[in-house]
Amino acid sequence: MKPLHLPLLAMVLFASATAASAHAPLNSLADIEHALDSGNSVAVAVDLSQCTPTSGGATPTQTHGGLRIGSYRVTADGTLSFADDHMTVGRDGKPIQQFLRYQVHPDNSIDFTMFIFALPSYEQTGQTLGYRCAINQGLRFNASH
Repeated sequence: MKPLHLPLLAMVLFASATAASAHAPLNSLADIEHALDSGNSVAVAVDLSQCTPTSGGATPTQTHGGLRIGSYRVTADGTLSFADDHMTVGRDGKPIQQFLRYQVHPDNSIDFTMFIFALPSYEQTGQTLGYRCAINQGLRFNASH
């Protein structure tokens, strides 16, 4: 092989490796389900400023974050559900546990619901807060191949 071909080969291999590790946007419920059912890691970016408050005294917020879908289920009506939970400290300095539920519906709308429980009693504190989002409007999904 000529020395000129080695740099070219290296560039092609690098480009192929970069493309193989790329994150593919998932723009529909069918895309998300297919990625999950295929064993791909699916990341979710959440931006509640793009969502509409729906319940529990939820108000517009600039809150944003993200997660990777671990467990999920699809119900008979085609809704994809998954959840996340974590312990943190409330504004009053006391420990709490937040449970976050995501329901992606066949029309690509998403219901996001947050429950907060006091620790260690697990008594619910405050109201359940709800937001209505949509795929690519408040929640973005990406698959790692």
